[in-house]
Amino acid sequence: MAALPSPATHRAPTPRPQEGAPATAGRPDLRVVDRPRHHRRYLALLVLTVALGVFGVVSLHALAAEAAFEARALEAEVDGLAQRSTELAADVAALESPDRIHAIATEELGMVPARQPGYLVLDEPAAPSAPPRDEADALAREG
Repeated sequence: MAALPSPATHRAPTPRPQEGAPATAGRPDLRVVDRPRHHRRYLALLVLTVALGVFGVVSLHALAAEAAFEARALEAEVDGLAQRSTELAADVAALESPDRIHAIATEELGMVPARQPGYLVLDEPAAPSAPPRDEADALAREG
């Protein structure tokens, strides 16, 4: 069962005075006031803020897409250069091969392998030689 409102809390609606009717003694004269005209400024500011926000988001998205394309191009270039580096390293390894060097030395340059290596043995170190003539003359003049 629904509870009925108590008579102490329930108030009957007060009748609205008719226009031109005298105001009651206990109530001030009330009237409806138009809204302030500032709401158009706030609405324009809100629309401008939303438009700038949308423009900013779209601009950032376009810049991110452009950066992604540039990154992909740079990654492709790096991959190509890495492959070229691998090919050049293989070419260098082939050119440094001892068999290739031996073949060029014997066939193109006419070199032959040494049968027995030769050694140069120095006797005692040579005595220091006399200073050049110009230095000897300079020393004689000073002394």
